[in-house]
Amino acid sequence: MVIELGAVRLLAPWFGTSSSVWTNVIGVVLAALALGYALGARLASGRSPLRRLGTVLLLGAAFAAWLPIAASGIAAWFMPAGVALHDAAELLVWGSLGAATVLFLPAAATLGCAGPLAVEVLQRVRGGGAGRAGGHVLAASTIGSLVGTFGTTHLFIPSLGVTGTFLTASVVLAAAGLWLWFASARGTRSTVQAVGLVLLSVGGGTLSASSAEARPPGEGETLLASADSSMQSLRVIESGEGAQRMRFLRVNESLDSFQSVWKPEPGLLLGGHYYDYFALPYAWTFHELGEAPPTWDVLVIGLGAGTAVRVLEGALADGTRLRTVGVEIDPEVVELGAEYFDLERGTDDRVAVGGMDGRAALRYMDRQFDQIIVDAYANNMEIPPHLASTEAFAAMGAILKPRGWISINVGGFGLEDPVVRAVAAAAAVGLQETVSIGRIPFSRNLGVWLRKDDEVPRPSTSEFGSLGQPLPGGTGQLIEGFSVPGAWARLEPEALAESAKNDDRSAMEELQLESILLASKHLHELDDASGDGSEERVAGPAATQDDEANFASVQALQGEGVDMALAFEAARAIESPRLRQTAESRLLWGAGDLFGALDAATQGLRFVPRDPGLLLTAVNLGLIVGASQASGERLARLQEVVDTDASMDTPTRDWYRGQIAPLIDLQADAQRLRQAKERAVKLSRWSTFAMAGAALGLILALAFTGRVGGASSASTTG
Repeated sequence: MVIELGAVRLLAPWFGTSSSVWTNVIGVVLAALALGYALGARLASGRSPLRRLGTVLLLGAAFAAWLPIAASGIAAWFMPAGVALHDAAELLVWGSLGAATVLFLPAAATLGCAGPLAVEVLQRVRGGGAGRAGGHVLAASTIGSLVGTFGTTHLFIPSLGVTGTFLTASVVLAAAGLWLWFASARGTRSTVQAVGLVLLSVGGGTLSASSAEARPPGEGETLLASADSSMQSLRVIESGEGAQRMRFLRVNESLDSFQSVWKPEPGLLLGGHYYDYFALPYAWTFHELGEAPPTWDVLVIGLGAGTAVRVLEGALADGTRLRTVGVEIDPEVVELGAEYFDLERGTDDRVAVGGMDGRAALRYMDRQFDQIIVDAYANNMEIPPHLASTEAFAAMGAILKPRGWISINVGGFGLEDPVVRAVAAAAAVGLQETVSIGRIPFSRNLGVWLRKDDEVPRPSTSEFGSLGQPLPGGTGQLIEGFSVPGAWARLEPEALAESAKNDDRSAMEELQLESILLASKHLHELDDASGDGSEERVAGPAATQDDEANFASVQALQGEGVDMALAFEAARAIESPRLRQTAESRLLWGAGDLFGALDAATQGLRFVPRDPGLLLTAVNLGLIVGASQASGERLARLQEVVDTDASMDTPTRDWYRGQIAPLIDLQADAQRLRQAKERAVKLSRWSTFAMAGAALGLILALAFTGRVGGASSASTTG
């Protein structure tokens, strides 16, 4: 059980800890045990089962010692560094299965041999029937499994770490194996060989594990702290200098993400960090009242290292007293938050509860809140189903003040994302209120907002706020992004009743996989839009003087602090498809909708496939979102246009060449990553099928030869 439970923790930095990963690990271990039982039964018929049992335990010790160091390299085969979440659907399933098969099938099969051998040894030593010996062995192994189950989660990993836990298991197995060898060996030579094997394996594994890092910090990053809690692996990373310093808490995450963020001064983080948008309910309330409310009570479910609280500390107006209660299921995260993220705790205004589940904590709240923030998820995408049910949100509504707010962070790929819709539906039905969904610019996060006994302001109304109004903490600059087409949706609970999930029926993990698959499909469609680079020109009206004027207006309206609604209105007035799609692509890019911007650029290239401006835009966006095949073909076409277009003057040609030069290297890196991902998928499938087929074949061979041998013996005896 130590190895089985530890196996998921070894794979977590690459594949997470979803039910798919657990299923793959458990399935591999069960298959390996079946193989081990069959092989152990065959070994038990020999002359010295005691020595063979010792050998099995010594081999198990060697495997356990080397698994932590082998995990880094093998997992990297199946999940190459740099793969984005929306392009990792196949690898999350097949990669975790392949890695689990290669890593744990040999180890678990070896240890599976111990059971039949132990039964044989006990029966020969004590006599009696096989049922009696088997019952004693099963009882002892079950007790050992209980110790391993509770000890691994509550004692070994928190105190020793994942690597230390495996090494401890290795030492225990080695000690048992050596004792059996001493008991069975008639001479010293075999014993010396056994001691040497164990010392070499355990020592080599210890040295390798102590000098290896699962995923070293990137260029310009410094590792400040790392820890293995009972739930996950934690790392605190710092980058930048001076006022530009930032710290990140990374939790089992290898897919371009992190959990908590810190900068030297409290307040908005900007740059696409979703935490900033937790400040909007206060800004809307401030705007509604025309003054700062005297207090603002906030419950944070999924406190992490306290980023949401720190953003609010700098975003609230003078005169408002911020009082927070934060609930975090992993107490080690709270400790790291206090040490590295300026998480204040232990005062009346700052309460941080570590080691408690967010849903359970709702029962113990003795006051009501102006705002409840729900930011509880793991490994980029895994939302606990019991925190995304109608019952959970109904319980939250019960501790909200009248006209209080619920703010939810959801990872997804657009307003129609199945996970986003499911969470929004559960919240709307649980509170029986209208729900609003907003896309967070330059991120794959979406915000979900509800208000008890009231509605969230609409972007088109004055209650929503605008850049021209003095909202506290700089929150006004967050408003305009929601006026972009496709950035905001407002849904009634009646329309969402059928999609809302409850505690009895929650398909959250299936929806999360569906979300990634849909995003991957969309990406492949974008990647295939120029499939062979032969985008054919589609006829469209030529640009008029009014088009040119509107296009110039759009260009003038680009940048920070502009009225996005006015800019899009000017873009829509353009009749020329080339200019309209170019304008919309640039506006969407500026507003942080990268997929929408690439869509618009792709549509524009259908009308003017050799337009250098659109090609350059499409190449940049393709490289950002991961459409490397299309970006490569368009980059080649852009180079050809720049080299052969006689109408292009020299300064313009030189400018384009300057833009192209760095894109060539980026495209080469993207292509290498794409090829690495394709190799990883193939390797995952073939290694799984090969090892599973070999294991099944060996089981059948052992069973068949056993029957033949038994029949021959019976015939001879007769």
